[in-house]
Amino acid sequence: MCVFRISASHVHITGRIGMLQSTETAYDFARLWSTTRLELIREMNQATHQFNAMMRITKRRRGEWIFMLGDPADSIYLLREGRMKITALGVDGQEVLHEIIGPGEIFGETNAILGIPRTSSAQVLEASLLCEICRRDFESLLTAHPEFSLQLLKSVGLRLKKAEAQLLNVICNDVSTRVREALIDLIAIESGMPPDQPVRIRITQQDLANLIGASRQMTSQSLKELEDSSVLRLMYRSILVIAPHKLRNEQSPERQVAVNAC
Repeated sequence: MCVFRISASHVHITGRIGMLQSTETAYDFARLWSTTRLELIREMNQATHQFNAMMRITKRRRGEWIFMLGDPADSIYLLREGRMKITALGVDGQEVLHEIIGPGEIFGETNAILGIPRTSSAQVLEASLLCEICRRDFESLLTAHPEFSLQLLKSVGLRLKKAEAQLLNVICNDVSTRVREALIDLIAIESGMPPDQPVRIRITQQDLANLIGASRQMTSQSLKELEDSSVLRLMYRSILVIAPHKLRNEQSPERQVAVNAC
């Protein structure tokens, strides 16, 4: 029996906690995240002239660091093209991958708004087009466009809920389930919504392992099982999901019993 409390968010979860973070829930997060991101972009477009005057657009190369842990949080970023990864260091010094940022997403805003140093790092995963706006100008934009503030709040709130779901996922789901749910989230980043057609996810197996809080060996084993079931195909620095709809169904009865016992 698993009993877990998160007092900061007044979440009290008992019993079969693993069932709360199912692949259905992962799909719900993917849909909600895509909708919130589109609403945020829509509000920004209404303030296009003012926003364009304030921001600086730069091209970034793969492997380049945008900011690192402990840096001053002087800017907020909007990713126009490409992908970023947000990371931190675990207690053992190993990289912990918090999330992967896709086009149309804002990042780095929380520390900038709070006025505290960076608590994570951002690194370019592939050639990217990045918009940067200084904190003072960003605050002026929020004051002039309160509707944008509301959408930003929704975006931050959803990111917190996603982090909470990932925590519960690590606690009560096995590696196989965590791999499938991570793939569902990554499909949403690549395509905007859960698709019916094959999707290539540009991520290494090590980054996927860091994302779900598992070892490289266990992650690779789970991916190989999905490959043997014709759900996906492992490629160089990427994963081709051949049958995205099967990600919700590829759970054996033995694994389901293990999840129910949590």
